[in-house]
Amino acid sequence: MGAGIRAEVSLPTVSPSPFDGVVDGSIPIYSVARSRVTPASAVADGDEAPDGDTVVIEFLADADLDVPENVETVFDYGRKAAYRFEVPCVDESPFSVLDRHGVPATETAVRDGRLLVTFHATDLPTLRTVLEELQESCADMQVLRLLQSSTTPEESDPVTFDRSELTERQREVLSAAYDAGYFDHPKGANAGEVAADLGIDRSTFSEHIAAAQRKILATVLD
Repeated sequence: MGAGIRAEVSLPTVSPSPFDGVVDGSIPIYSVARSRVTPASAVADGDEAPDGDTVVIEFLADADLDVPENVETVFDYGRKAAYRFEVPCVDESPFSVLDRHGVPATETAVRDGRLLVTFHATDLPTLRTVLEELQESCADMQVLRLLQSSTTPEESDPVTFDRSELTERQREVLSAAYDAGYFDHPKGANAGEVAADLGIDRSTFSEHIAAAQRKILATVLD
């Protein structure tokens, strides 16, 4: 162990990004989920690398986000909403690059006009290849952070947190804050914005967050 690498890269939201024409990057989006869809006819034919694959992408953003007709609002949270759209699978897309090397994106967001993608590479050769292909498909690709795993089984110090220690309301507030990017740097949303999404005042939000964090840190730091 110890060879794994966490990489965070920044790319433009224009082609070959699947968000090209969907968002301009001026409004942050979070919690991006993605699934690749292979046509049923291709599956029946037994194609190993069928043509015509599409990608379904879902994300969270402000409920009043101005989106094109091909983007569907699938759930309304009040001030936030979940959106979904489908696009053809493009080989040069950053997600397709990751697919080819069996490296899933662990985090994806759009902030400050840029597509931010985080992934884990198992070794340096894989990381180098993925970054080279991302650079080939997008000259404006920027590597924001590389973090190499340094733990070994002997050095690891796992802890177990019993989530039942959190009240249902604390878990709801903690989850909403995480999804909104409250814990990100820079923040995707501030305390007032998350509180408004939850329909509570800012002081109540802060109390729930503080109580939940104390319980978690008490376990981690014990």
